Amino acid sequence: MPETQDLAAQLGEAFTNGDLARLAPLLDPRVRWGGEEETAQTCHSRADVLAWYGGAKAVGVRAEVTETVVRDHAVVLDLILTGPGQGPDGRRPEHVFQVFRLAGGLIIDIRGYNTREEALMAADSPVPAEGSPLHGHRAPWSRR
Repeated sequence: MPETQDLAAQLGEAFTNGDLARLAPLLDPRVRWGGEEETAQTCHSRADVLAWYGGAKAVGVRAEVTETVVRDHAVVLDLILTGPGQGPDGRRPEHVFQVFRLAGGLIIDIRGYNTREEALMAADSPVPAEGSPLHGHRAPWSRR
C-alpha cells in the first residue's frame, strides 16, 4: 500500500495545484473516465482526461481536496468544486467524491459519486469491465 499512498499524495497535489503536468504521469495511457454508459463524452485515454481537466481549468473551475482515502487498489478524493456553475453538458456539482482505481501503479478508471459511502463502496469493489455500469455512479459534468 505504500505505492498507493505515494500516488494518493501526488494526486492530491495535482488537484490542489491544478497541475496537469503532475497528473499526467499518474494516468494509464488507456484510463477510462465517464458515466455508467458509453457516450461521446466518455474519456478513453490519458489525453482525453487531460484535455477535459484542462478545459475545466481554462474556464475557471477549481477543486479543493478536503479528504483523501487510500484503499488497496483505489484512492478517493473528496472534492469541493468552485468556478462557473454551468458547463456545456449541464450544471456542475459543488461537491463530488472521485474514485481513482489503480492497476500497475497507475490510474485506470475514474468515477464520480454523490456520497462518501457510495465512493468507498466503489473503491472497495473490482474495476468494472469496459462498458459495464456500476451502481451509484454519476457521470461527471461538462465533458467535452
